[in-house]
Amino acid sequence: MIASYGRYLHHLATPRIIHRDIKASNILLDSDFEARVADFGFAKLIPDGATHVTTRVKGTLGYLAPEYAMWGKASESCDVYSFGILLLELISGKKPIEKLEHGVKRSIVEWASPLLVEGKVKEIVDPKLKGMYDEEELQRVVHVAMLCAQIAPEKRPNMVEVLEMLKGKARNVEMSSVEKDDKVQHESECAGVGDEISNEKTRPAVGDEISNGNETMQNSVN
Repeated sequence: MIASYGRYLHHLATPRIIHRDIKASNILLDSDFEARVADFGFAKLIPDGATHVTTRVKGTLGYLAPEYAMWGKASESCDVYSFGILLLELISGKKPIEKLEHGVKRSIVEWASPLLVEGKVKEIVDPKLKGMYDEEELQRVVHVAMLCAQIAPEKRPNMVEVLEMLKGKARNVEMSSVEKDDKVQHESECAGVGDEISNEKTRPAVGDEISNGNETMQNSVN
C-alpha cells in the first residue's frame, strides 16, 4: 500500500524524506502486483527538528499542495495532499485538472467536493467499475482522500493516520472538518495538466531554507 511507503518515508526514515512528486505515473507494480513508489528525483531530506523546507517548486501540476505551489514550503503534508489527489484520481478515473469550456480549468477536488457534500459519493466513482466495489470501503477511501486534499496543511492527517483510516482502524473524522467551500485558486497550476515545473522565482538559487518553526537557517545541500 502506497500509504505504508509514506509512513516509512515520513516517520521511520532518518532523516525524514519528502517525495515531492507522488502521482499515478510514479506508482509501479511489481511481479506480484504490489504497488511501489518510484522516481525519487525530487525528494528532499528533512533534518530533525525542522517543520518544513522552503525550496524551488518542482513536481507535477495538479498534485502540488497549495502552500508548496505558491510559496515553496515543502513538508510531509505536501505528500499527503498529493496522495489525496492520487486517491481521487484512482476512484474517479479523472485527471487531477480538467479542462472545461472557454479555457476554464477545474481541479479534481473542486469537482468532487460538491458531490460529497450532497451525499452523492457514488457519482465520484469511475463508471467503468460498473458498481463492482464495496460501498463501505468506497465511503472510507473517498473520506480519506478529501481529508488529505484539504487546502490548510494543518488540517490534513499524517501518513500514519491515513494508513490507519484506510485500514478502518482509526476513528473517523467528522466530514465537517473537511473544507467544503474552498474557493482558493491554485495560481501555479494554471499552465497545463501533467507538466513538470521548476519555479525559480520562489527562492534564490543559493540553497534551501530549513525552518524549525522558531528560526530559519540556510542549507546549501540539495
